[in-house]
Amino acid sequence: MSDEPFVHPYIPNSVPETRAEMLREVGVADVEEILAEIPAELRVPGLLDLPEPLVAEHDLRRHVQGILDRGTSCAEVLSFLGGGCWQHAVPALCDEITGRGEFLTAYSGGNYSDLGKHQARFEYNSLMAELLDYEVVVEPSYDWGTAAGFAARMAARLTGRHEVVLPENLGRERLSIIRELCEPEHMTGHIAVRPVACEPDTGRVDLAALRAALSPSTAAVYFENPGYLGQLEPGAAEICRLARATGAVSIAGVDPISLGVVAPPGSYGADIAVGDLQPLGIHMSAGTGLSGFMA
Repeated sequence: MSDEPFVHPYIPNSVPETRAEMLREVGVADVEEILAEIPAELRVPGLLDLPEPLVAEHDLRRHVQGILDRGTSCAEVLSFLGGGCWQHAVPALCDEITGRGEFLTAYSGGNYSDLGKHQARFEYNSLMAELLDYEVVVEPSYDWGTAAGFAARMAARLTGRHEVVLPENLGRERLSIIRELCEPEHMTGHIAVRPVACEPDTGRVDLAALRAALSPSTAAVYFENPGYLGQLEPGAAEICRLARATGAVSIAGVDPISLGVVAPPGSYGADIAVGDLQPLGIHMSAGTGLSGFMA
């Protein structure tokens, strides 16, 4: 292995002087001190077998475009892909606004002193509150699953209980996120996730199974309307009533686009509503254009 320091043309912070300054700032002598807590079996030994970088921008652009041209984009065909990220028409105005320097960030915006941003977020909260039929809409979270997990933990704090009941046919990725935020036993306030049966012919929540699953330990009942498989939930109001009768919090996961024709969650008594903002003018962006809402 060469003793020469690794400097990558795409990563300015790989310059030795910059790396040294960053390490001094966080108070460590070597990057290995930061990585030491990662178990050895989870780390890749040695260097990755990566091709040499293409230094010229034109060469890099041609290379990446050649890879992209092998596939077909969702804009070229009628796409039925979904499961948390969907193909929607995005008006040019959305791209114009989100591309402005006041909003465009590499990851997530921090604390703002720009009153224009506060105004924009106030307008967002107001419009979402009207759409969902709630009085309070909080700041967005990472995605739908994260918002649902946060709502479950909120319900546990409100009720002092430690179990969330949800449909067995929930999307696997969303269920995984909810479990990650609720179930790890080393976390303060461990919450058990309990799936309940759905009707096999409709995919809707089996109300009899839900009644049997509810107990004095139930902090929240989570359901989706429309459901993950596209089915509407005509028993939404009854699900909320059953949760309330047990002293639990009802949480409805909704697609904001559907609320143009489907009753909003506030109208049928859901205590908390969550979902994803991606359908509201955000490109699919390889699955990265996500942002969860909670009301």
